[in-house]
Amino acid sequence: MSTLYAPVGITPTKPLTPSHLKGALLLDFMRRFEGLFTPGAIWHNRRPWDISLQTIRFWDYLDREQAGTDFEAMSEGEIGALYVECHRSGPLPSAERIAAYARRIENEGYVHAASRRILALWGRVFVTLGLAPDALFHSVPFGLDQDAVLARLQAQDLLLDQRRFGGGVYLDLTDQGRPLRVLISEQGLPNYLLAILRDLLDRAPQHDQVCLYHDANIERDYETLLQVLQRFGLSCRRVGFSRVPVEGLVLSAKQGGWEQYTGARLLERVAGGASDGEIRLGFRLYFLHALGLREPANYSDAGLGQSLERARRLLAAHQPAPLTAADQAALAKLIKRDGSANVYGALSVLEQKKAGPGLRHAVMQCLL
Repeated sequence: MSTLYAPVGITPTKPLTPSHLKGALLLDFMRRFEGLFTPGAIWHNRRPWDISLQTIRFWDYLDREQAGTDFEAMSEGEIGALYVECHRSGPLPSAERIAAYARRIENEGYVHAASRRILALWGRVFVTLGLAPDALFHSVPFGLDQDAVLARLQAQDLLLDQRRFGGGVYLDLTDQGRPLRVLISEQGLPNYLLAILRDLLDRAPQHDQVCLYHDANIERDYETLLQVLQRFGLSCRRVGFSRVPVEGLVLSAKQGGWEQYTGARLLERVAGGASDGEIRLGFRLYFLHALGLREPANYSDAGLGQSLERARRLLAAHQPAPLTAADQAALAKLIKRDGSANVYGALSVLEQKKAGPGLRHAVMQCLL
């Protein structure tokens, strides 16, 4: 039995915030810990997020307002400030301009210079945190073309196509009590849900289960994706994570407020002088355990610093040990009925006196 993890992507338009870090670190731990029982692979493809309106709007703004800028010389924060300004004052591009960018992205794998710079800066943070940077750069053609996906949806009675009347194309799950969801606008522009389906409907059947992974802000869309994939006979589960409040607020990156809290700044300001192992373990202990998963506490430098100190202490005391039969049984209890990891429970093992050395070692190996 194998699992395909299908995470929401980060549009390459902004700095990495505490919420982005939590999402990436949580997925990494889930995949590794659940992999002790069930092999899994992560679906990564830049194109569904590059072709989204959020990304194209920013690229169009940069080409109109920042032509000739050397983005390679800019910092993450400087590009992020342009992203904030785009949403404050930049008009939406015309349907024709959106379509032109979409064609370049689909046919050439085009990435704007500003986003190439952002991805390179994200990559440095990912490497330091022990996350695979390949996830950031992998961009391949969609598995299915648009018409093939629409035909499959129509065959499952999941489509309402109003184009011949001058309307759009909609996902129709009204028989499940869900409202219609736009796939193609009246202007003929597809959205990110259709882009996701163009890949997942092709790749998901190669696995026994799909794990849809997303932040809470887009829960409705991912509930819809879950029902669509299930209609095609695919076994699915959904894992949502809550965003991290900063200074008491949970803001979108387009609203700003992240300037002092990017991943790079946290590594420099809070983790300076820590070893690679202390950073990798400490950040996971903080974002996956100390903050709380469902209703995370407000981010604080002090809290992250305490988790780095805790990581230092745990690593100094840790000794590799084989799993005993009792450890195996205890490990299995940390997997829920749907196959997902009890993340909080697993991390709590590290300081449980009654936990066997082999059990603690198995959990530690999924964190470093």
